[in-house]
This record gives sequence, C-alpha cells and structure tokens, in this order.
Amino acid sequence: MIHRLVGSTALRYFSEVAERGSFRAAAESLHIAASAINRQVSNLETDLGVKLFERARGRAGLQLTEAGRILQFRLRSAINELRTANDEIIALQGLGRGHVTLGFNDVVVNTILPEAVKRFQKLHPNITFGVKVDSTRGLVSLLKDGDIDFAVAYNFAPDAELSYMESLSLKMYMIASPDHPLAARASVALSDLGGHNLILPDGPGFIRQIFDIAFGGSDARIHPIVQTNSFELIHSLVECGVGVSVVTGREQAGARARLTHVEIDDAFLSQNVLACCRSPDRNLSPAATAFAGVVCDALRAFGQRESRSGKAGDE
Repeated sequence: MIHRLVGSTALRYFSEVAERGSFRAAAESLHIAASAINRQVSNLETDLGVKLFERARGRAGLQLTEAGRILQFRLRSAINELRTANDEIIALQGLGRGHVTLGFNDVVVNTILPEAVKRFQKLHPNITFGVKVDSTRGLVSLLKDGDIDFAVAYNFAPDAELSYMESLSLKMYMIASPDHPLAARASVALSDLGGHNLILPDGPGFIRQIFDIAFGGSDARIHPIVQTNSFELIHSLVECGVGVSVVTGREQAGARARLTHVEIDDAFLSQNVLACCRSPDRNLSPAATAFAGVVCDALRAFGQRESRSGKAGDE
C-alpha cells in the first residue's frame, strides 16, 4: 500500500482539502471538480483503512479526524523537507536560486523587512520570499508546523522552546498628540492612562494583555474608544487627538511630526523583547540562513536607532 501513496494524486488532493477546509475550496484552488477530489480522498481512506475527515452537515462542516491530523502533519513535514533538499541542491551552485518563508508581527514588519529585502535582493536577485504576518502565538505555531523558516516577533513565550538568533530589549512609550494633558510628562505609569481615551490593538496581542493584567485588579477604568488591527489607523487617530496609545519603541509610529512619545515606567513592561527565532528542529536552507543574517543585522540597527532616539528626546 505504501508504494501506491508515493507521488499520489490522492495525497495532493487530501492536503489541499485539509488546508482549505472544504472540498469546494480545494476544487477552486486546484481547478478540479469537487466530486473528483472527493472520490480520490475516499479511495485514500479505503487504502489506509481509516476515515480522514468527518463529513457533517451544517455548521460543523468538514473536520479532520485524528488520523487526518496525523497525515496532514506528516505531509507538511515531508513537503518542507523536500523544499529544504531542493534549496540545498541549488546551494551547491551558490545562492543563485531559492525561497525563504518568514513571519513577522504586524507592528514591526514595515520597520524592519522592506530594507532587509532590498539589501538582500541586490546581492541575490533570484531569491524569492513568502511573508506571514501574525501574532506572536500564531508565528510560534507556524514555526512548529514548519510553515516558516524563522520569525521576528515580540515576547516569545519561554516554553515555546525556540532557538534565538538575535534579540533586543525595547522600552515602551505612550504616544499622544502634543496638546494632550499627558504629553508634557517625562514618563507615565500604566495607571496614569486610566480615565483617558485609549486607541488599542484588538485581539490577544501583547499590548492588550498588558492592559488587561494591569487594570484587571484595580479601580481604574480604561476607555478603549477604538480597537483595531491597523497600526496605521492607531497612529492617525492619536495624531488627530482622539486618544492615546502604546507602542514598543519610538520608530514604530514612523516619521510623524505630530506624535509625542512619553516613556512608560511600569513593572509590567520590564521584559519586552523583540527577537528573531527559529525552530531548533528545522535546518535552514542556505538562502534562509543568509537572509536571517541580514534580518538580524537590521534588528541590531533598529535597536541602535531606538537607543539614540531615546537619548535625544522628542524633536
């Protein structure tokens, strides 16, 4: 039975259905009739002697069985190993070709990545990139699944068991319009933000977790006027005087003249680390290794700029 699975069309169809979550979505992606995909997957289930999907009607929809999850995980691993082998074979002739997949937190990707890609492309113009933007927790999952080579994010959990390629500690700042009552302060504590209008990132991100912990056991009230996944919108709303927000590092608000940065002096923010990590179980291709080096250089430069801007104060 095993020899029939090698190079199997059924495996390719199964993988697409598992990733897309439905036969219809897989059919649209592969440009194959859904009935043909369903037939191939059914044949695969017969060969293996197990169900790979629970096919339920209504909201439950299509769900992977435990056997299906095992097969999906192993297929991902096999595909990633084949891609790595391909990159290593290409590397025998140098970095003439290759593909790098990486992940970034949204809040820092535009600060670090564009210049890193530009610099790398000048030396290796035929290397291509796939970039996933996600929360730190989401990026850890992608690393564990082998879907990305490395990731740059804030505050990886210690129990994630990742290999650190570069890391730097950063201060956190309140950003406000210059005429805001808190803008003239030398520093603020998180408790000082209670009662003020806040513009916050939504979801389970680091900054929102900090606010929930800091204000969870206090009488102070927070007023999140706007919650959004757009950091560009957060900066614009603060600039207009709608409220204040919190950023990690001074550069993340970009070159905005009407934003004042006030350092946050608070015990909750003592461990704020931006790092580049990879899974210790994954061997990086030469292209990924070389580009990770460029990204780590960019992180160090970012930390140096942050240090200089913090000493210089607001302009």
